[in-house]
Amino acid sequence: MKEARAYKIKHSYKVGDLITRYQWILQLAIDYIWENIIWIEKEVINYYTVPKTEKNIKLLKLQGKKFKVYGRKIYVYYVAKRRIPRIPNSAEFKRKLRDYLQAFWKKTPYASHYVDSAIRTAYWILSSWRENYLNGKFRRRKPVVKKRFARIKNSLFRVRDGELILTVIPRGLYLKFRLDDKWFFDRVRDWKLGEIILKDDELILMFTREKEEEGFDKVIGWDMNIFTMDGYGDEVGAVKISLKELYRIHITYHNKRRKVQRLLNKNPKQAKKLLKKISKRERNKVRDLIYKLTTRIAREFSDYIHVFENLNKETMYNRSKKHNRNIALHDWRKIVEVLKYKVRVIEIDPKFTTKTCSRCGSLNTVVKNGTVKCLDCGLEIDRQLNASINIYLKGKGLEPSLEVWNKLIKS
Repeated sequence: MKEARAYKIKHSYKVGDLITRYQWILQLAIDYIWENIIWIEKEVINYYTVPKTEKNIKLLKLQGKKFKVYGRKIYVYYVAKRRIPRIPNSAEFKRKLRDYLQAFWKKTPYASHYVDSAIRTAYWILSSWRENYLNGKFRRRKPVVKKRFARIKNSLFRVRDGELILTVIPRGLYLKFRLDDKWFFDRVRDWKLGEIILKDDELILMFTREKEEEGFDKVIGWDMNIFTMDGYGDEVGAVKISLKELYRIHITYHNKRRKVQRLLNKNPKQAKKLLKKISKRERNKVRDLIYKLTTRIAREFSDYIHVFENLNKETMYNRSKKHNRNIALHDWRKIVEVLKYKVRVIEIDPKFTTKTCSRCGSLNTVVKNGTVKCLDCGLEIDRQLNASINIYLKGKGLEPSLEVWNKLIKS
């Protein structure tokens, strides 16, 4: 298991031309791979929901459709055809791709290893696009590189006597950075310097090390909500961590942006400048708070496996403007991603974690006013606690039952 940490270094080197050319060759690699993607038509099973009524059930039976009833909804299943992308990944194709890019890159003075880095990055971008496309988040559109950066592979840098040396032009131009005088150097003295990302004004360093696999036997499940993180774990039982400060930061700067946006018609240049400033302040405050929050969680529950729902915001929106705004402003995914660098994290399917009765496993429940009431076993429990217990049980590979409840939860 690898543990990773990232740190930033500000710089004043003029690397704009290198980054511009890297961005161009990276887009060229994406274009070439995109043109050679093979689209395969497959049949997939989709579903839509309708309210649970006797009339709907009779109608679906008459139509001969497949459906299942979960609580107050009927899930109707149907077969649809979908085009699945297969990204070419053979050694022969990659060799052709490299030769194609080198024909352009050799006209520049920069090291040819940047082409290999661009190819690797292009595959990473397209793999991410494919995953989001299959999940219904992205359309069938080619990714476009907009951010300015250059990824530096291992063959393009070396560390000698506390100094980092990056190759820009072989035997011509090198960038040098002192690491031994940086505040983070003692923390990563014995770590391996991995990937480096070069930007116009900063350098992002990724340090990694092999972490010994620990015998985790304790699990804690987390239910992410607007104002709290509700957990349930071995030995500690129910845990609640406040996220109100995180929400306060978002809503404060959201209201500030709304006020500034009124100036767009009168003074658009000044308004855009203020919006950029406000967004940057919000981003920095949120990042600082998340890092502190995750550090606290990692220290307090360092010997636990942390279980989270694999949440998808797109499926959580409804017709409520306030609800949709709260969902859009929250940082559940960011919290989980940062925690992955500090503790062991697994993600589970969020389906029915709130609605399922954590004592008997029944879906015949009523969720109302922040509580879940089971109509089969009679359990009445806080909605967030019920969800965190179900997530905890999924993390341990268990199904809710009276036997499991009496053994793990009631005690």
